[in-house]
Amino acid sequence: MDAFWLHGYDATSMNDLEEATGIAKGSLYKGYGDKKSLFTQALDSYLSQANAGLKEAATSSDTGRQALEKIFAGVIEMSTGAGVRRGCFSVNTSVELAPHDADVRNRLRKNTRQKEKTIAGILSRGIADGSLRESLNPEISASFITTVLNGLQVRGKLGMTEQQANETAAMAMAVLT
Repeated sequence: MDAFWLHGYDATSMNDLEEATGIAKGSLYKGYGDKKSLFTQALDSYLSQANAGLKEAATSSDTGRQALEKIFAGVIEMSTGAGVRRGCFSVNTSVELAPHDADVRNRLRKNTRQKEKTIAGILSRGIADGSLRESLNPEISASFITTVLNGLQVRGKLGMTEQQANETAAMAMAVLT
C-alpha cells in the first residue's frame, strides 16, 4: 500500500512493488494477478482501516461534537505532521484514477457514502445530546464535513500549517454549533 500511497498508481512500477513488498515479481503476479488487482486490494484495505478509525472516533467520544473534533484532529495530524505528507490514499486516488476508472470511482463513491453515513450518525448524536446545532440537516452537514476533511488532506500536501488547518477545522465546527 505504501508504494501506491506515496507515488500513486501510475508512477508505481512492478519493480517498486517488488522492492516494497520483498516479493518477487513472478510471485506478485501469481498472488495478485496484476498491478491493478494489487492496487485495488491495497485501496480496499486502506478504506477498511480508515472507516474503522472513523467508527472508533464516533464510539469513543462522549458527545457528537467531541467525536467530530477527534476526527478533525486526526486528519490535521496526518495532513500537517513532519515528514512526507502523503495525504489521504483515497483522496489521492480520487484525483488520479477516479475520473477515468469506473471500478475505482465506484469503490470510492461507495466508501464516501459509508463515511458520510457514519458522520451523519455522529451529527445526529450531537444534535440529540445538545453539543451541535439543532437545526442541522445531518446528511447535508455530513457532506460538508467530508468535503472539508478531504480539502484539509489536499492542502496539507501543499504545505498547509497546523495552525491554518486548526483554524479551518474551527470554522467548520462553528458552522455546526
